[in-house]
Amino acid sequence: MSSLDIHRCQFVDFTPHSITALAFSKPLSKDGSGSDVRLAVGRSNGDIEIWNPRWVWVHELTLRGGRGRSVEGLVWAQGDDSEPARLFSIGGSTSITEWDLETSLPIANYQCDAGVIWSLAASPDGTRLAAGCDDGSVVILDISGGPSIIEFSRILQRQDARVLSLAWRGNDQIVGGLADARIRVWSTKAELRGKILGTMKVDQSKEQESTLVWSVQVLNHKLMISGDSTGSVKFWDLTRFSLLQTFKAHEADVLCLAADASGHNVFSAGVDRKIISYTMINKELGRWASNLSRLLHSHDIRAMAIHESNHSSFLVSGGVERSLVINDVRNFAEGSYRKLPITLQQPPFAAIPSRRLLMSYADQTIKIWKIGASSNAGENKKLVCRMTLSADENITSAQLSSDGSLLAVSTIAETKLFNLTPSESGKALKVTKIPSHDLEEQGARLLKIINQANDKKLLLLVSPDSELTLYSLVRDESTQQYVVDVEQDPIELELAANKFKNSSKLNHLDSIHLVQVSDNGRYLGVARLSGAVDLFDLENLDASTTSKLIGKFSIVATALKFTSRNTIVIVTAEIKVVEYDLESLTLTSWSRQNSEILPRQLVELQDKCCGVFFDPENSQRMWLWGGTWLGFLDTSVNIPIQRIPKRRRNRLGISTEDETAQEEENTAANGNASTVNGSADVDESIEDEEETEIIARVEETRKKEKQRSDESSSNSAFWLTRKYRPILFADTFGPGEIVLIERPLAKIPLPPAFWSNHRITL
Repeated sequence: MSSLDIHRCQFVDFTPHSITALAFSKPLSKDGSGSDVRLAVGRSNGDIEIWNPRWVWVHELTLRGGRGRSVEGLVWAQGDDSEPARLFSIGGSTSITEWDLETSLPIANYQCDAGVIWSLAASPDGTRLAAGCDDGSVVILDISGGPSIIEFSRILQRQDARVLSLAWRGNDQIVGGLADARIRVWSTKAELRGKILGTMKVDQSKEQESTLVWSVQVLNHKLMISGDSTGSVKFWDLTRFSLLQTFKAHEADVLCLAADASGHNVFSAGVDRKIISYTMINKELGRWASNLSRLLHSHDIRAMAIHESNHSSFLVSGGVERSLVINDVRNFAEGSYRKLPITLQQPPFAAIPSRRLLMSYADQTIKIWKIGASSNAGENKKLVCRMTLSADENITSAQLSSDGSLLAVSTIAETKLFNLTPSESGKALKVTKIPSHDLEEQGARLLKIINQANDKKLLLLVSPDSELTLYSLVRDESTQQYVVDVEQDPIELELAANKFKNSSKLNHLDSIHLVQVSDNGRYLGVARLSGAVDLFDLENLDASTTSKLIGKFSIVATALKFTSRNTIVIVTAEIKVVEYDLESLTLTSWSRQNSEILPRQLVELQDKCCGVFFDPENSQRMWLWGGTWLGFLDTSVNIPIQRIPKRRRNRLGISTEDETAQEEENTAANGNASTVNGSADVDESIEDEEETEIIARVEETRKKEKQRSDESSSNSAFWLTRKYRPILFADTFGPGEIVLIERPLAKIPLPPAFWSNHRITL
C-alpha cells in the first residue's frame, strides 16, 4: 500500500442521546421465523429508531423527534395477525402519538386531557390502550377502529399519586404502580365502572420519602412482579393481592423489568447498572431464586425488552450509556453479549475534499470544519460554520455540494437551501438563505445535491412517503449564486414496480432508505428496505422518468457507491459486496468471480458496512468501513482462494502447488496499519456451474504466476484493520488522504453514575 494520510478526527462532538424506551413488536414469534419482528428504540431527543433483529441487527429507519421532546414510553398493538403492529409513543406531555412506519410521520395525536402521561400499556388483544397520568388517573382508549383511530373509552377510579407504570392482566384488568408506594388493580369492565379491585403496598423508603413503583409486569393471571425505588423486586399473588417473595437485589431504583414468554425467567435492572435474573424453582409454591447478576452497562439502565423465537431469544437493554446491549435470554448466565456501536447506519456527516470541509449535523444544528493538511486533524482544524435551525423538528438529512458552495437541509416538514461563501477574513463561511416557497413546504427524509455538466445543479428530495423529486438550480445573474429555477417544473421520478412479491405484513419495506449519485451526476441509485435497488439515468429523463431495477436482494443493502468505471457497488447487511455494470445491469467480471468468496475476516464481521469510497489514485481500490473496522478490496485482482475447504479443493482439482502459488500471490499489504491475511473461505453453497469458473481462474493463475512473481505487496486483494474505533464516518479526502471520524467512548459526556451518589427525583 502506498503512503496514506489518515485524518483521525476526534474533535467532532457527536453525542448520541440516551435510550429511554424499548419495545418489541412481538414478544414471541409463533411461526418461528420472526421475520416481521421489529424493535423500537426511544431516545431522549424524541427520535424513535426501528431495528430489525435479522442479519445481526439492522437499523432500518428513524422516526424523527424535535426540540424539547423525549420518548418516555413505547408500545406496539396488534389486534389482527393479518395486519402490521401499530406503534404508539408518549413523551412528557398529555398526548399519545401513533406513528406510520411507511412515512415516518405521526398519523394521530390524541390528547388525554388528564395530566401528563407517565406510562402506557396495550391490551393483549391489541384493541385498547391504558395511559397512566400524573393526576392519578388511568385513561382507557379504544384503538379497535384501525390505524389513526384513537377514541376515549373511560377513566378508571382516580387516585392521589402519579401512575408510574402499567400492565394488563388479561383484557379486563389493569395493574398500576404508583408514586405512593402502592400497587393497584382496576377493572375495565363496563359494569364495574373502573373500580379498584385490590391494593398492595410496598416497603417504605428509609428517607421517609414515598416509595416509587417504577415498574410492574404481569407474568400470568395469578402472578405479577414489581420493581421500586428501594431497589426491591417483589413477586405478588394476584388472586389474593398478597406478597409472595421479596428480593432486595439492587442498591438503587429498579427502573425496568422483563420476563420471557413462559413467565419462568424474569430480569430486573435500574440505576445500579446491574441486570439480575430470577428463575422459578417451585411452580406450586410460587418460589423464585435470584441466581445471577451481570454488570454490562456503565450507567443507568432505563429500559429492557425481550423477544423469543424458535431460533433466537433476545434480551435488549439500554439507558444513559446510549448503546444497545444484546443478551441471550436462554443462556443469560454463560452466553456472550454484544454492545452495538454508536455508529449510525446513515452517518450524519459529509466530506468535501476540494474545499477540505467536513460537515456534521445533529438535532437542529449543523457544523462545518475546515481541515488542514496535517494528518493529525485535531491539531489543524477550524470550525468555520455553526448554524441552528429555527424549526423545532430534528434534521433528517443535510448535504453539501461537491464545491462546498451550497448547503441543503431537510426536516420531516420543510427543506431549506443555503449559499456558502467565504467571509472577508477567510476564516469563516457566510451563510445566505436561498428563498424558495416550494421547498419550505416540502419535507424530506433524504436529499442530494447533484452536480452535472455545464455548471448545472439539481436538488433531489425523497419525501416522507418515498416520492422522488428533482429541482433545477441555476445561477442568479446578479449575485452569481444558485437559486431554485422557478421557470422549470420539478421532475417527479418513479420507481419501477417491484416484481418480487414480499410476504411480509409490514408496510414500510418499500420505503427508500439509501440514495447515491455518481460523481458525474448522470446516475442515481436508490435502495429500498425490501432489498430492491433501482437505477435512474438523469441525462435521459426525457425518454423515461422510471427507474430500472438493478436487482432484488434477499437482504437489505447498507451501502451504495458509483465508480469511475461506470459500475455501481452494492453492499448488503451480510457484507456481501457485488458490482454491477451500469449499461448492461449485469455483474462485472470481478463480482462474478469474487462476490461469493469474499474473505472470511470481512463477511464474518458483525458490524454492518456503513459506507464505501474509492482511492482517487487507484480507482480499483474499494474502501469499506463499519463502526469498528476499516478495510479495502482491490478489484484489479481476484481474491486468493488457497483456503477452499479440502473436500472442495478435491472437487475443483486444485493441487497443493496451486495453493502455494496462490499464497505467494497474496502478498501482505504494507502501509500505516498492520496487515491482515487476505485469504478467503469458499461458501459451501456455491453452485456447481460456478465451479467451472473457479477452475478456470486456477488455470489462469498457473500461466501468470511467473509474471506476478516480481509484483510488489501493493497488489494485495484485501486488507482490514480494527485500529480505529468507534468509527462514525470515513471517506476519501483527496489523493492519498482519508478522513476518519472517531468518537472514543471516554469522550462522550455522561452525568454522574450511581457510585457518585446518583439519585432520581421527580
